Parts: sequence; structure tokens; C-alpha cells
Amino acid sequence: MKILIATGIFPPDIGGPALYSQKLAEEFSSRGLVVSVITYGKNFFKNNAYLISGVSRKWPFGLRQAIYFLKLLNQARKSDVILTFDSLGAGLPAVIAGKLFNKKVVIRLGGDFLWEKFVESGRGKVTMAEFYQKKLHQRFIILFRLIIFALQNTDKIVFTTEFQKGLFVSYYGLRPNKVFMIRNVFEKKNGQLLIYDNNLKTILWAGRFLKLKNLDLLLRVFKRLLVYDKNLVLELAGEGPERRTLQLTADNLQVTNNIKFLGKLSEFELKKKIINSYFCILPSLSEVSPNFALQCLALEKPIILTEETGLKEQFPGLMYADPQKEDSFFQSALRLLDANSYDNYQKFISDIHYQKTWRDLADEYLKILDPH
Repeated sequence: MKILIATGIFPPDIGGPALYSQKLAEEFSSRGLVVSVITYGKNFFKNNAYLISGVSRKWPFGLRQAIYFLKLLNQARKSDVILTFDSLGAGLPAVIAGKLFNKKVVIRLGGDFLWEKFVESGRGKVTMAEFYQKKLHQRFIILFRLIIFALQNTDKIVFTTEFQKGLFVSYYGLRPNKVFMIRNVFEKKNGQLLIYDNNLKTILWAGRFLKLKNLDLLLRVFKRLLVYDKNLVLELAGEGPERRTLQLTADNLQVTNNIKFLGKLSEFELKKKIINSYFCILPSLSEVSPNFALQCLALEKPIILTEETGLKEQFPGLMYADPQKEDSFFQSALRLLDANSYDNYQKFISDIHYQKTWRDLADEYLKILDPH
């Protein structure tokens, strides 16, 4: 089988589509399958096991997409099936190419383009569910109809959580027979069980500096925590357009001395940071199936998560908080400053026995990708 993977990002870019397109390309090619990858950007990691081609982001909008589409057409005609990792940037051209060459197309969704666009434009802080319930998606009627076209004309759609699947089936009119669930990888690392330590007080967050990550709330929560422990340190790993704004917010809150902006970390560096942190936190307005949270759990590290996430259905006993209520996250974090609460929560996480490897994931995808 010849598989074409169409993605918008690829390592060293950070994000689920980047990680999963790389890992699946490696898994598929290791089984003797012919794999090619098309992405945006030119500084991607290369691998001799599969062909990868990129489109420079320096090209202007419109021309960039046209070049991507032409590259995709060239590879699509030589492939048996196309796997794409979004609904619009890579998904729409993949669906059109699939129609032109009569190729099977599978779209894997792990985010929501319209909701993200709404929040990042500064129009309001709403959760993913609220975005649809309040009919805010209708403000992007052209993009909404393009996504509907892509999703309704693809062969199969893969979701990583029931949380997102339910929203899209309801609002995009998807047929149940073309919708599938494949949960993300979760490889338990049997990390060191860290007993409560009065001297180890680093709180860790990692991701992209975006409005939807709700980091201004995190900074306000952190300021309140410093009243209880002035030795706390908040480490923020990543990069993104909101970094400067967050630095100014930290200055205004007078917490700059206790905050470290780490920049973008490699997978190995992030793993070390997670292991050496006291607990991790993810206060986003919504998260579908966040890799950072899964990494923390795999390393048996306590984490406080937004309650607007698909992980709730998979790990119901974790500490979840309301992303629109500062006090909800503050009270949860305060609990973890208590020795007994911390130790009990970490023991609960260490008892999670669910396991799913990249090999397992590839097996599930190959069943869906089979063109016959």
C-alpha cells in the first residue's frame, strides 16, 4: 500500500498533527509500506525511510496553498490512500485530489480550526462547546461550508475523543458510518514516584502561547498561590504570538521573579522538565486530547486540567477545573500544596494501567486506511 500523509505541520514544529504524522510515517514505512509526506515549511526533520516534501511559508498566502495543492496532486496520483491531519489547510486539497484521482481519503481531526480562529482573533473567550451552542461558527459561514464540504466528501473521519466527535456529528451533519474513534498514544513510562518535597516547587506548563491556552488566568492563579508559598516557580515552555503579552501581564502582577519562560523544548528536554516539576497545569479554554497532559500522566506526574477536555471520558478521576473560573483552578492548585493531597493524587495517577503504543495506533489506522 502507498500512503500519502498530508499535514500542515511537521517536526520540529510543535503540535499533535506534527507528532502524529511523523510517528505514523515511521511506523508505516517500518512495515515496508511506501510513505510520502507533504507539509508546510522547509525546516522539517528528514528520514530516509520515507519521502517528505515541504512548501515554504515565505510564499504569500494563496500562492503557498496553490503550490501545496500541486505537490499534493503529484503525489496523490501515485498513492493508494491519503491520510490528512486537518479539515481545511491540508484536508480540503486532499479531498479534492482524492476526487480527481479516485483515491480513498481519511481525515484525522484533533483540533477545531473555526473555534481557534474565533478565540485568537480576540472576539471572546469561549469554550469549544460554547462556540457551537451560541452559533458563533455561523460568523465564518464560508469557511464553515468549506469544512462541511471536506468532511462530507471524505471517505472516513477519525476523532480522538467522544467529546469532539459529538460536537462535529451534531453541527457538521456527519454520517455515523464514516466516523471512527482512535484514541491517542499513551505509553506509561513508570516514572519516579515523587513524594511531596517542601523544596521542590516548580509548576510546569507547556504548549503554544495562544489566547485559547488561557494563560492570563494561570498567571493570576499563580500570584494567589505565592501568598501561600513564596518559593513557588512557574515555568512556561513554548513559544507563540501571546508571549510578549504574557510577559507584560507577569510584570503588572509583579510575579516576574518567580516565572521562567523556557522557550521551545525538544521532546527529551520537556520530559526532563516534567519529571523535575512539582506538578503540571493546563488551564486551556478547551483541549481535545492534549499531548502534554498525556505525557505528564505517562510519567506519573500530577496535573490539573481544564474540565473542557476529551480526556475526562478516558481518565475520569483526574483533577479538573473550570477554565472560566479563576477560583476553580486556584482551589485545585492549593490542594496540591498539601502533602497528603499531593501524595494521594500521585498514587492515583501511578495506578493508571491503560497503555497504547505507536504500533497499536498504526494497526488501528491501517485497518481504516485499507483501500479495498
